[in-house]
Amino acid sequence: MVVRLEALINGTIYTSFSPLRKVSGLVIANGRVIYAGDSETARSIAEATGGKITDLQGKYVMPAFFDSHIHLDELGMSLEMVDLRGVKSIEELVERVKSGEGRIILGFGWDQDEIGRWPTREDLDNIDKPVFLYRKCFHVAVMNSKMIELLNLSKTKDFDENMGIVREKALEEARRIINERILTVEDYKRFIEKAQEHLIELGVLSVDFMSVGEKALKALFQLDRDGKLKINVFAYLNPELLEWLEEMNFGRFEGKKLRIWGVKLFADGSLGARTALLSETYSDDPSTSGELVSTKEELADIIERAKLLKLDVAVHAIGDGALDVVLDAFEETNFAGRVEHASVVRDDQLERIKELNVRLSVQPHFIISDWWVVKRVGEKRARLVYRFKTLSKYAPIGFSTDSPIEPADPWLTVEAAVKRGEGKVELFEYTREEKVSVEGALHYYTAGSAEVSLAGGLGKLEPGFVAEYIVLNSDPLLKFKD
Repeated sequence: MVVRLEALINGTIYTSFSPLRKVSGLVIANGRVIYAGDSETARSIAEATGGKITDLQGKYVMPAFFDSHIHLDELGMSLEMVDLRGVKSIEELVERVKSGEGRIILGFGWDQDEIGRWPTREDLDNIDKPVFLYRKCFHVAVMNSKMIELLNLSKTKDFDENMGIVREKALEEARRIINERILTVEDYKRFIEKAQEHLIELGVLSVDFMSVGEKALKALFQLDRDGKLKINVFAYLNPELLEWLEEMNFGRFEGKKLRIWGVKLFADGSLGARTALLSETYSDDPSTSGELVSTKEELADIIERAKLLKLDVAVHAIGDGALDVVLDAFEETNFAGRVEHASVVRDDQLERIKELNVRLSVQPHFIISDWWVVKRVGEKRARLVYRFKTLSKYAPIGFSTDSPIEPADPWLTVEAAVKRGEGKVELFEYTREEKVSVEGALHYYTAGSAEVSLAGGLGKLEPGFVAEYIVLNSDPLLKFKD
């Protein structure tokens, strides 16, 4: 076996953020760290074995970012979609959509609170192509009459045909039809490759790819087989694929860069659409407390099936009411699973999270995007929202973006966790004690995400760990310091 050895010297190398440890030299053999210490020793090891020596010339090195909840296909797709983030009126939305290309026009990022009202099919009907536009949370979409005719959706409470609005289960049906009838595996390969190039530029080299469907899975297998996956991808599949896995007796799988790792489930919707399930009604709409997408029994059934295949289970639960249901399902199945988002968490739920060994993937940039959240939940419950510092005392937490719902840039996420929108969003005044340190944020975005993802050997630059790192011109610990 040929040993490829490289030494990094004369830099500040953060091998770990918790505990905080930095060295000046690093030796890497065949992609793994074998030495972390002083530069002279690192140089000597390289010289003795004919290895490559890289002089960092005072630059900084840290473990690469690990995004613990992302949608690679939708991120790649969004890079081709019409970007509707920041749109302030229906007229502006329609003008942007008219610029869209392709046989159908896909868009994302609108927010009815910023626009002033919900967009409707009537607003979009003067566009002479099928149009499908996701709200910023990707839990609601609006479409025009041509798209409604093309999809021919089932008539359910989640589909308002007059408005052209779909949400939750109707939206999932729409996605499935788009995937099956319109998009191809080659489209998905293009989306994934486009997304990974974007992430590599941002220093993100490992991801948990959530809600992987059939065509995305086929694309992943082909890309991994052909050596075209350049980042570590831990795939969490849609539950519809469980039957196929069971028939093949095919569970956890590790390829070159691809891991088939778990199943992704939903317990509720989003705060923005008022479909996240709260234990009490919404403060700005007392007629609803949200929606339960999956019952405890439905969750427990899939968890038991996933266990037989040695797969992890990640459950989307934004509201505290949904979190109750998920924790009940984990307890009933005796399964230490992970919760995605945990946006609203009551004090009485904290000890349960700890007792059940639950892992949490959270999204700090929601603090910035959900600038209206205090109105949604009211002042009394505001302190329960995005309480990352508190949650970290009870469970492993990993940072993520849920991109394309939030920007994939990890530094925006770190800033949101450290500053919590001070001077920008109302939530800060109720949750300022939940700010985390820069060291803490970087830990949650590296080793923390690896722990939440059950991804051994990633997230640090200590001996034995995979040597995935980024080089910076300035000290990452000095970013966002007051």
